[in-house]
Parts: sequence; C-alpha cells; structure tokens
Amino acid sequence: MYQFMTGPSETRAGPAIAAVLLFNPMLGSLYAWSIFLAPLEAELGVPRSEISTVFSVAIFGLTAGLVCAPLANARIPTPLLPVAATILCGSGLLLSAAADTAMMLTFSYGGLFGFGSGFGYSVTLQLINRALADRRGLANGLGIGAFPTGAIGFSLVFGTIIETVGPRSIFIGTAALFVAGGLITAVLIRRSGIRFEATPRIDGDTPLSPRFLFPLLWFGFFLAAAGGVLAIGHAAGILSSRGGTATMAMVGAALVNVGNAGGRFAAGWACDHFAPGRVATSAHLAALIGFLILIFIPGATAGLISVALVGLSYGIASGTYPSAVSIFFGIHRYGQNLGILITAWGLAGLITPWGAGWLFDRSSDYVLAGILGIILAVIGIAVSLCIRPPSTEA
Repeated sequence: MYQFMTGPSETRAGPAIAAVLLFNPMLGSLYAWSIFLAPLEAELGVPRSEISTVFSVAIFGLTAGLVCAPLANARIPTPLLPVAATILCGSGLLLSAAADTAMMLTFSYGGLFGFGSGFGYSVTLQLINRALADRRGLANGLGIGAFPTGAIGFSLVFGTIIETVGPRSIFIGTAALFVAGGLITAVLIRRSGIRFEATPRIDGDTPLSPRFLFPLLWFGFFLAAAGGVLAIGHAAGILSSRGGTATMAMVGAALVNVGNAGGRFAAGWACDHFAPGRVATSAHLAALIGFLILIFIPGATAGLISVALVGLSYGIASGTYPSAVSIFFGIHRYGQNLGILITAWGLAGLITPWGAGWLFDRSSDYVLAGILGIILAVIGIAVSLCIRPPSTEA
C-alpha cells in the first residue's frame, strides 16, 4: 500500500507548506480555461461543445494524474516528483501553443497538462497532510485552497493580455513559469526532509467504517463537482451570454475561482470544528442558490453573483470531501483514498463542461445548464445529510 512517510532525518513543516503554496497555484492555472473559450472557438472555427471538450478531458486527465501519482512514490525520489509534473505540464502547454486543431489541443492541454496538474496536485496534497498531520482539515484547506488561487490571478492576467498576445503566447509563457516554479518546489521539498515510500503498513489511525460511507462521499463529491466544473468551464461564457462586456466576462472567470479558493480555505477550518457532512450540506445549498439566481434573475450582475456562489459551493465541497476522507480513513492511506475519491470529480469534469456546451449550442443560453445544476444540488443536499462519522468500535 502506498503511503506518506518521513525519512530518517528530521522533517520541517515550513518548507513543505511553502512548496505547496508555490506550486499549487501554478497547477491551478488549468482552471483559467474559460478565458480561452471564445478566442480558441473563433480561431479554430469549432462549436462551443467541441472546444468545451478540451476542459472536460483536462479534468479527466487531472483525475488520472491524481490516481497514478502514488505509483511513482517508490520509483522517483520525492524531491523530483514536482520536476516530473513540470515536464508533463510544460510539454502540454508548449504543444498547445502549436496546436492547430481542437483534437490536438484536447490531447496537449486536456491530456498532458491535465495529467501533469493532477500528478503534481497529488504530490503536494500528500506533502501537506504529512506536514500538518495533527490538523487535517487545515492541511487540506491550505493544499486544496491554494490550487484555485492561481486561477484567480491567471484569469485576470490572461484576460488582460489575451487580445494583445493571443492564447498561444500565453501557453508558452506559462510553460516557462512552470520550469522555474517546479525547480524551486523540488528544492523546498528536499529541505523539508519529507519522503514518500511504498511499503506495506497497517494503519493505526484508520477507524472501522460503515460499508456505504465511502460511496456516499464519492457520490456527494461527484454531485458538487459536476455543478462546480460547469461554472468554472463556462464562467466567461455565462457572463457574455447575459450581455456582459469582455471585462465582465474576465471578472466572472476570476470571481468563480475567488469563491472556489475561499470555500476551500473555509472548509478546511470548518472540518476541524464541525461534522464534515454538515459542511458538505452547506456546499450543496450554496450551489442551489447560485443556480436558482442563474435561471430566475436576468442580467450580467446576477450572473456574477451566480458563478461566485457556485464557485464558493465547489470550493467548500472540494475542501470538505477530501478532508472527510483523511479524517475518517487516516493519513497513511490518504494518497490512495484521495485517488479513488477524485474519480468522482474526473467523471463530473468529463460530463458537465461538455454537456453545458452542448446545451448552449441548442438554446444559445445557459438556462438548461442551470436547471441541470439545480437537480445536482438538490440530490447533493439529500446525500450529504446521510453522511455520518464512522464507528470506531471493533
């Protein structure tokens, strides 16, 4: 069983936390995708559903990276794991800059960049859960919360310069940033003294759990992620379809990630103080309100509020469900359990960004996508109310 263990030397939390806070925002630039939606749609001459497939595959690739990364723990020295992620991300971005078809872009941005982001994300989440083993909610809040903060900054920067330099130059520049950031992250992990190993071990902190607890967590996360990635993948498009200016569309793409990041940080704290199931309920409730606003209140301003609430919901869920896995099932199995949980997110990402684009192509608005979001949120509330802490009795 793959697990997260320290090496023989003394470990230090400071460099590990710094590595996570540096590298995760760069990995989170994947979430700035909606800025590229309209420019690439026009440049490649493809419909919204086809260009939306790129982000769907990116989410699936990220999921695959999260699932596969623990397999590298015994094969690659721990400080070099972020270097491997950098090679994958950088290659994907450089190939994206040269892509002249939607299929090629799907492979490079969706496949390579997505997989590399997931690979690196797994490394940093394992890292911070070990560095802050006594505060698992906080650990996941910091690690998972840092991921979308990059999308906030990158969305604003990309949105400002994209009309001047174009998507391809942005891809090249981001690849260069990855090279520098990946090397610094490797140095910080080396200084932390934390090492990953792949040795069998019986966990002393893993309680017995009801048979259906993990499936409930998986399904709840799927429902929350489905609505969240819908909003993230189409935030700029939602604002544009409601009469928003190019600047407002850019702000919308950033705002959905502000909510995403804030929700993740808040969820980390909340899971250390409240039952994770109740925190998850608040996430689904926020999504419900956001999608109701999207359908029933017209105008671009209401659209901004809608995407911000759905982003907040997604952030809370993204901080809560992984924290619940760590709290309920222990840190030594966290890498593997997280990989299984994240398949829910990957499936959601494969379906809803494309699905929302398909619905848009047929209706020229996002009302039908909003109805889908309401259905997901209502089911999510019901599922989250069934989540209870596992029994610790033998």
